[in-house]
Amino acid sequence: MVASSIIVKADINVSHLDSQQYLHLTDVIALDSEEPAEHFALRLLCWTLFRHDILGDNKFQLGRASNSSELPDLFVKRGDAQYEHWVEVDNFLPERLEKAEAKSEHVWLFYTDPEKVSKLLKNINKHPRLQMVELSPQLIHLLANHTGKNISWNVMIDADQINVAADDIYLESKFQMHHPLTVPLLDLIH
Repeated sequence: MVASSIIVKADINVSHLDSQQYLHLTDVIALDSEEPAEHFALRLLCWTLFRHDILGDNKFQLGRASNSSELPDLFVKRGDAQYEHWVEVDNFLPERLEKAEAKSEHVWLFYTDPEKVSKLLKNINKHPRLQMVELSPQLIHLLANHTGKNISWNVMIDADQINVAADDIYLESKFQMHHPLTVPLLDLIH
């Protein structure tokens, strides 16, 4: 653990209504003090969106979000050097996307700012392993304002709708998924 880390305890209940799956996720996370609250909130929300139990023994792990980290923001390892799922939040630099596509079967980008990823979205058919999920910036902003050293969320996912109860707030938002036309949507969210 780095000296500039903050310890965060996350306790999250997730209900996937479409598939009738219910998860209880808990983790103690060493959060880099340099990581913006909105980036962390988006990373944590992405962790809740995936249906973990269909992955068998392999589970999604939160990576260490720092500029110097080689790890993705969230991942499922296939071996020492390969990934089954590589997840980034916010932005995908071209060299990082190239690396992800070379090392992983499935590559995901969760984002809130369509302008940041507009070029990538226009060229999504050139990236057959990439799936993109657009979330509401307002949702992430409000969740970021309610993150602290103890996080307790209740998340409900139904079709393209996500609801989050955190502390004394209740948030509702839609999300949209994009994928290459030549590849069927890999649906780990519903």
